[in-house]
Amino acid sequence: MVNASQKTIQEEVSVQGIGLHTGRKCRITFKPAPANAGITFIRTDIPGQHPIKAIVENVQDVVRGTTIGAGDTRVYTIEHTLSALFGLGIDNCVIELDDNEPPVGDGSSKLFVEALRNAGIKDLNLPKKYFSVIQPVEYSSNQSLIRLEPGEGFQIDIEVNYTHPIIKDQRITFKDGDDYAALVSPARTYCFDFEIEALKKQGLAKGGSLDNAIVVGHSGIYNDNGGLRFKDEFVRHKLLDLMGDLMLLGQFLKGKLIAKRCGHGHNIKFLKLLRAQAESIPATPQTF
Repeated sequence: MVNASQKTIQEEVSVQGIGLHTGRKCRITFKPAPANAGITFIRTDIPGQHPIKAIVENVQDVVRGTTIGAGDTRVYTIEHTLSALFGLGIDNCVIELDDNEPPVGDGSSKLFVEALRNAGIKDLNLPKKYFSVIQPVEYSSNQSLIRLEPGEGFQIDIEVNYTHPIIKDQRITFKDGDDYAALVSPARTYCFDFEIEALKKQGLAKGGSLDNAIVVGHSGIYNDNGGLRFKDEFVRHKLLDLMGDLMLLGQFLKGKLIAKRCGHGHNIKFLKLLRAQAESIPATPQTF
């Protein structure tokens, strides 16, 4: 991906389904966009709405997903959609929705990857925009850490650490040239069984089911549709989510990214730190 050209899609394509948290039906349509346009979301169910740029400054919430918005308008749980664009190297796209949350599909980004591939990917013959650093930038909070080290290529080294008997410690590395569609996009979102009641009380996971999420119990996994797709599916989904959040930088990254016990809140704080780095290069690595 590094030193490649900007890309969009050849033609518009739509998919539909229910949202993970809202449980509302939504049709999402991806449309081509010109070079340097970036990624924008448009709520077609609200007349006269302006596009919402997919940038970190527009993030409104990070509770069990990444929400962006402008004014009173919101688009919830955008990370799987953006992750598919990241994985396919698509810089420019208009995303229209007729409700407030993209379809969850099977809980992964596979639905979007297949749709975008069917639409065709178009080279725009202009260089990609990259964000890079000349020295490490590090964010840490309690046991979570995200660190970007200088480099000409791109690599993510990510790990999760649980005391749970089913998940425990998992780690994976993804780098330039790896097959996102095969290695990352099928990994599904997950939760623990003891979290479900609390999520419902918060008005979340209204569309969640065993068809679109892995539910983990103390002694096993509730899903009976073939079990896990990968033995380390949990860390692969964390990688999927992180890639989606990284799209909110508005540029693809160069360098080695190390992430430990990350989540949407930490991801967004790290991106804001990178933004600050771009505006004022620090003399030493910043650690929070």
